[in-house]
Amino acid sequence: MFYFTALIMGFLGSFHCIGMCGPIALALPVNNTSALSVFTGRLLYNAGRIFTYSLLGLLVGLFGHAIAMKGFQKNLSISTGIIILVFASLSFRWKKINSFSYILSGYTFKLKKIFRNLFGQRSRLTQFIIGVVNGLLPCGFLYLALGGAAVTGNFIHGMIYMLLFGLGTIPIMLSLSLAGNFVGFRFQRYLKKATPYVAMAVAAFLIYRGLMLPNHSACHH
Repeated sequence: MFYFTALIMGFLGSFHCIGMCGPIALALPVNNTSALSVFTGRLLYNAGRIFTYSLLGLLVGLFGHAIAMKGFQKNLSISTGIIILVFASLSFRWKKINSFSYILSGYTFKLKKIFRNLFGQRSRLTQFIIGVVNGLLPCGFLYLALGGAAVTGNFIHGMIYMLLFGLGTIPIMLSLSLAGNFVGFRFQRYLKKATPYVAMAVAAFLIYRGLMLPNHSACHH
């Protein structure tokens, strides 16, 4: 059930992130116009995204592992859930959480410069690298998933959690890159409004999971 949340967040997140990732997926360079080449390039792009997500899951899993080895996995799960819950609750009143967005704007600008350089190349490796860089773009659902990966308390489990998150994004992101933007902007707006509720549900699950863990739990689960 816990790992199923990664698939759900990936699937919902793919709708939510179409606004940022959609133009990249639609404008991917191809070295020829054959259907097989286009399809292969799109697969490589999505594989690059999933590679980055999995690597990030491994890294936060290492952090969670260090916490779990000290016997604080229970507290990590509960505190992560509380933090997510607080930010989700704030988003209802603080509609313009632009201070955080402003901090990330410089980071995003640097990534866009990398994209511009990559889009001038047309190799298959380039399409994979574009996906790798795309996986580093700031995304609320990505941060939620990383929180879930951290509380696994194990770097392998964290990597698997983020791998599942990435796989959850495949249906929409692959369809988008092959068939164009079939998701209306109105639906995207509705989903964006639903994001805090999804975050609160994930937070409640993490808190519940933490409460159910035995005291001084280690990472052997």
